[in-house]
Amino acid sequence: MDVPLEQAARLIYPRVTIVVTSVDSVERVNAAPYSWVMPISFQPPMLIVGIQARETKTVKNIKQMKEFVVNVVTKDWAQKAVNCETKGIEDKLNEFGLETVDCEKVKVPCIKDAKIVLECKLNEIAHPQGADHYIVVGEIVAARKDESVKNQDIVMHLSGPDFILPGEEIKLERKK
Repeated sequence: MDVPLEQAARLIYPRVTIVVTSVDSVERVNAAPYSWVMPISFQPPMLIVGIQARETKTVKNIKQMKEFVVNVVTKDWAQKAVNCETKGIEDKLNEFGLETVDCEKVKVPCIKDAKIVLECKLNEIAHPQGADHYIVVGEIVAARKDESVKNQDIVMHLSGPDFILPGEEIKLERKK
């Protein structure tokens, strides 16, 4: 079955769901959910986040302050996380019952409920010619994981309102 090319990127799923926290110059915190995220380097540790190519608060804050935090969403706070995509709300965290706590190496706070947190310094923001998303490259400067989190707790995004939790784990032999 052929898939329309504008839907092709949706075939690469499921994707981990995250909330990016960022701050502006007067330390107002913004939170926005994304699922276009992946590691791109072990040394130094780096990741990329795909963010719509428009001047969102997230993009403005990251450009200005050169820092952001990736908060991995687990099922216990998933609806609150997805609610953060709501536009026109000045304090999304308060509106949706999410608290923040200070991070170790960046001025941007993380979500208190996040059991996996990656603190990032901006490496670069790229805008591939013709693309409708920026590629935000962050160097991970601190990372933590709550020992209680299980793979089955991490929320994965399929498309639109559809999310899943990881199921069966399998091991495959890798030939190196």
